Amino acid sequence: MFSRAEKRGFVFLSYPATSWDDEFTGIAKQTFSGRKVSRESAMHMISVYACQSLIADSIGMLPVDHFNKIGGQKSLVDPVKTPRWITQPNPYQTSYSFWHRVVVSLLSDGNAFIYTQRNDRGDIIALYCIHPQAVWIQEGPMGDDRYEVNGVANQLDRTQILHIPAFTVPGRSRGLSPLDMAREAIGLGLTAEEYGARFFAQGTTMSGVIEHPGTPRPDEARLLRDMFKKTHAGTKNSHSVGVLTGGASFKPITLSPEQAQFLETRRFQKTEIALLYRVPAYLVDSQVTSTWGSGIEEQNKFFVDNTLMPWIVRIEQAVSTFLLPGTQFIKFNLDARLRAKTKDRYAAYKEAILNGFMNADEIRALEDMEPLPDGLGQAFYMPVNVADIADTEEEEQEAEALEPAAPLADDPAPAPDPNADPNAGPASNADQGASTNGTGA
Repeated sequence: MFSRAEKRGFVFLSYPATSWDDEFTGIAKQTFSGRKVSRESAMHMISVYACQSLIADSIGMLPVDHFNKIGGQKSLVDPVKTPRWITQPNPYQTSYSFWHRVVVSLLSDGNAFIYTQRNDRGDIIALYCIHPQAVWIQEGPMGDDRYEVNGVANQLDRTQILHIPAFTVPGRSRGLSPLDMAREAIGLGLTAEEYGARFFAQGTTMSGVIEHPGTPRPDEARLLRDMFKKTHAGTKNSHSVGVLTGGASFKPITLSPEQAQFLETRRFQKTEIALLYRVPAYLVDSQVTSTWGSGIEEQNKFFVDNTLMPWIVRIEQAVSTFLLPGTQFIKFNLDARLRAKTKDRYAAYKEAILNGFMNADEIRALEDMEPLPDGLGQAFYMPVNVADIADTEEEEQEAEALEPAAPLADDPAPAPDPNADPNAGPASNADQGASTNGTGA
């Protein structure tokens, strides 16, 4: 009766009769391992909780920046002009708490639904994350879906509900739940966890069987078993001394292959859940060694690029497309997570200063320091021995054009006259001119 009542309570959450109805209701479903798994009970598996917490915490702690793109160039919007809901989505939640809920909704249900509260002018004043199992989608023919929340007949359109789906298939607006897709793997993991708990709670330190030389009556065998269990079962009776009467003996037995593979099974389930969320296995299981990169910075970059970025891009594009006008958009500032060691940061700052694409005040802002007084940190620098090749050629041509002309050489002396008297002195200028005139005549 309770099962039928529970299903009726979730009628408004499901789609019309299809083979996928149970995937959207969130009701516990039987798995082949014998364990019922719902989206709530799946969180009891430590690896599921760890993966969701790791991704949601990593995204929720990032600051959100507001940009405006004009003419192919983006610029950071003045914080005074930034809408309040970007820094604090609603009066009751911080930015961290809000985005954490959005990401957890995506990781568990495969969908995030955000209600946008607007004023009389239509401006957004607050955002609220709705539980995904409380939203039913009425799919429109052209993507103009409408939404019902908590079974209320009034349908909300896309201006009131921002829907962010995760993994989707053609013909469906609602994203697939990762937990529903991995229900069997989660069920096996929970079953192995329960098996281990019962093994330590009910097992004995002297694993084996009790052999009796005679043929005891059923009540005698039951009494012998109960006495032995009372004395040796449980962790409190570990390593206690065993005493058997009536000629009975205890025969220890080895672990079965299934018991020997118990720890390997649990480790495999951790790795499989990490694969589901594309989380590096070494972040979920401490016994797994990282094979990616040679340092923490490279490993963090691998985690950001392959695990966080797909979820971040989904949120950024949805919010920027449907909630911000024109050329405005938001971006999660990943520099807060990819921050290198102090020595590496200062080396990068040095390169930025020497190459002239950052000034001292910009660097001090990244280090949470105040600008230098009197605008001293606004100057940009560049190496004096580095210049553009084209500019160098133009300067050489300008230098050649401004260079003064070289002085003319003196006129050579006239050739000596072979008929002239060698004892005569040098002819005067007048005689030379007359001789020249006469010769010319």
